[in-house]
Amino acid sequence: MNRAWIVIVTLVLILLSPENVDAQEGYRADSLQFKMYTRLYVGTESGLDSIVVKRVFCDFCSRVQLEMLKREAYRQSLFESRNPKYQSPGEHRLALYVRLSKKDFKALNDNQ
Repeated sequence: MNRAWIVIVTLVLILLSPENVDAQEGYRADSLQFKMYTRLYVGTESGLDSIVVKRVFCDFCSRVQLEMLKREAYRQSLFESRNPKYQSPGEHRLALYVRLSKKDFKALNDNQ
């Protein structure tokens, strides 16, 4: 019993060490995170009827970047539609998050 507690405490201390915390929060320095709202409409017999991208939160996006983020929101919503909790008929609202590196996000404009 004492060995189990020693192992657990050791693992917790390793996970909470400053090196691991800095590595986990390092994404903020070189990436951007976007929030998107979508709606899934599921019919009674036909399954998934439609996916509507309601809003992409980005104040500084160009038209091309916004369109690419909308496509990604649609793609993620299509993937999420297979989740059993979204199989019941009716409307399901989703809040999705996408994280891109700043370099990749800038490259979206360059690939017009």
